[in-house]
Amino acid sequence: MIDVKQAVNAAIAYVNDFPSLLSTANVRLEETELSDTETYWNITLSFIENALMGTRTYRIFKIDAETGVVKSMKARNIFKQA
Repeated sequence: MIDVKQAVNAAIAYVNDFPSLLSTANVRLEETELSDTETYWNITLSFIENALMGTRTYRIFKIDAETGVVKSMKARNIFKQA
């Protein structure tokens, strides 16, 4: 099983594989979570999307806890809707 540091590094490496699609400026670790079944890690990273406005984009990476392979990346909406 990979540890949390390896899971975070896998998420960052995934981002670095898509420099023209994902902003790699000011990547920040926001959250880590091992699933209840311990089969995958959820790693949330944020990025500066608009440097002038300081707009931050959040992405959740689902990482296989055995292999360290990124299984999915999803946009995370941090704003709660009323």
